[in-house]
Amino acid sequence: MNGKSLSAAAISILALTVILLVGCAGGEVSLPGASPSTPLSKATMCQSVNPQTGEPVEPTTSFATDTAEIFCSVKLANAPSGTEIKAEWIFVKGETGDAVDYLIDTWNTTAAGSGYISFSITRPEGNWPMGDYKVVLYLDGKEVTSAPFKIQ
Repeated sequence: MNGKSLSAAAISILALTVILLVGCAGGEVSLPGASPSTPLSKATMCQSVNPQTGEPVEPTTSFATDTAEIFCSVKLANAPSGTEIKAEWIFVKGETGDAVDYLIDTWNTTAAGSGYISFSITRPEGNWPMGDYKVVLYLDGKEVTSAPFKIQ
């Protein structure tokens, strides 16, 4: 094998290895010294948040129908200046019958650096309808994760 053929073979093997690693890792590969693919992680539904840090307090995925305020806290890591974060609060399905995947509210901000970002939604008049809900999180316009929860 000459030098060009050997180089081409090595590149092909390396490319195949990366493809296999990505497939086996569910689309995520972490290389030593590399930063995570997204600066958002650990989306946590909770009863409240630490007012100084935004960290979740009393994490849960189930809330009572009379819960006054529901919180979501998400960890931000090494986000460049001007990173756009959007959260959509969605009623997935439940006792309201016809309402499916109904957008309740949207929250937007820009952020930079590392730490926790928290946001909340307050109870509508009366009580929350029982059912399945989720918060969908977007980073610079791309969906990156969601946090499901129930109202019981």
